[in-house]
Amino acid sequence: MTETIMALEKRVTKARAEAAAIIIRDQDSLTRANEKSLGLKALIKEVDATFGPIYKKAKETTIQAKEMWDQYRLPLDAEYRRIKSEIGTFLTEQDRLKREAEHRAWMAEQEKIRAEAEVGRVAEEALRKASVAEKNGHNERAEKILNKAAEEETKISERIEVATAAAAAPIPVRAQTIGISTREDWDIELMDVNLVPREYLSFDDVKARRDVRASKGAVQIPGVKNIKKTIVSQR
Repeated sequence: MTETIMALEKRVTKARAEAAAIIIRDQDSLTRANEKSLGLKALIKEVDATFGPIYKKAKETTIQAKEMWDQYRLPLDAEYRRIKSEIGTFLTEQDRLKREAEHRAWMAEQEKIRAEAEVGRVAEEALRKASVAEKNGHNERAEKILNKAAEEETKISERIEVATAAAAAPIPVRAQTIGISTREDWDIELMDVNLVPREYLSFDDVKARRDVRASKGAVQIPGVKNIKKTIVSQR
């Protein structure tokens, strides 16, 4: 720390203590407060003149370092994010194909169960009707009933074979890749801001303050109170 900065530090410490003791109660104290305020303003200029160049030089050095950092980092970061996104897209697609295959297998199994039950119903119904026909001496009719039932059972059996093959189709399994693990995440896309509940909306106080200040308080925003403030100017 240089002698100039050490001396400035002592003056700043003294000025802060004196300023903290100021309480405005009457015209005399207001005058003293104004004199002290002007002294603080001059001291602030000295602080700026002392530390401004130091900060500017450090800032320039920081900016240069940040530019070099970004020059090497940002292209790599962009490629990393792109590849990671593509990995996520690929794995999501693999999971979708697996779910669809599982659903198809389940549907095929249900079709097989329904078809097997239908075979039983057709056979049972045919035997019942053929038995009644035989009792009534209609042997030829009974034979036709059984033959027709046999044809239906053959068609249903073909459905069972197709369903059985579909249900047994292999389910794609995502291969495990060393170094890759997954977890579920969610994101949003705004579709219609007018439908968004109030609890998810935020008040733009920067715009409101700017509009009220520009209109000198003429703009009245529902739910907002305009407050006139006095700004002190010193010479």
